[in-house]
Amino acid sequence: MNLEVFCYVGLLRFPEQLEPSLSLLPDAEKAEAAKLLESLRVLSRSELLQRWTKLRDEELILMRRELSEKNGVDLDKVPPSLLPWCISWWADQNG
Repeated sequence: MNLEVFCYVGLLRFPEQLEPSLSLLPDAEKAEAAKLLESLRVLSRSELLQRWTKLRDEELILMRRELSEKNGVDLDKVPPSLLPWCISWWADQNG
């Protein structure tokens, strides 16, 4: 699990539920998430959104590269109607 994603989504969408949600994490991840959360709480909502956007963009670039290298699929050449299916398939294959 990407704890950075967990914290961004929690702070942006479910701030009142984030603290109780930490208790659901395994102990090692809980401590790491609490530390990360502490550093993110001081940021403004707009900065959280910017960082979340940057993280999503980086993950998309990585996913595109991996999909191309491992399976020979160039998402730029996939018809737009099939793009959601390809992305979903790749996510299912790679957790």
